[in-house]
Amino acid sequence: MLELSHINAYYGESHILRNVSFAVSPGEVACLMGRNGVGKTTTLKVITGLLAVRSGNLKFDGADVTKLPTDRRARRGLAYVPQGREIIPHLTVRENLQLGFWARAEAPGRGVEREAFDEVYQLFPKLTHILHRPGGVLSGGEQQQLAIGRALLSCPKLLLLDEPTEGIQPSVVDQIEDVIIQFKNSRRFAILLVEQGLHFAARLAEKYVVMAKGAVVAYGRSDELNADMVRQHLTV
Repeated sequence: MLELSHINAYYGESHILRNVSFAVSPGEVACLMGRNGVGKTTTLKVITGLLAVRSGNLKFDGADVTKLPTDRRARRGLAYVPQGREIIPHLTVRENLQLGFWARAEAPGRGVEREAFDEVYQLFPKLTHILHRPGGVLSGGEQQQLAIGRALLSCPKLLLLDEPTEGIQPSVVDQIEDVIIQFKNSRRFAILLVEQGLHFAARLAEKYVVMAKGAVVAYGRSDELNADMVRQHLTV
């Protein structure tokens, strides 16, 4: 589904990602972990095309997308929920969700839109009560639910989640975890999750990708990697 091979990326002349290589299989939940500043968010920006690579190759759904622009990657089924969520503040909840639906690669048939929106409302019932509220006035938890719902409406093949539990009240964290577990069980699409909390990741991830200083230092299935090995790269 997703394959990074020897990716090197820079901000200006600062070398940020160093020969990063890993893969995410169809339907799999993989967790990208590491301390702050090791390159996790930069890796997601490379995957989405928001940051160009200096060298290396990126394949998605069987095609080389290394030089493909962001919008065309999205059309191929790549959905991104960034850290900070990036809800469009002056649009309503309904309008933000509509943007996700319009990002679908193919024009949906009759009745598909209602079915797709109904699924989002079932996953996040709170959204049904705030559909006409501007996105900019929502709480952090409401914005996160909206951002995940918007991404889901694009009908992704791969969902990228950058620290979805950061700054969120515990009840919403539990709800987001339940939703990710539903996605995992359905195997409809793969998930690459950036997460700092090992306990949260351990309940969800089938594979770990652990980074330090811009490089992958541990990589493998969750039942193969020692928890202490992962933990040593998360604690200061």
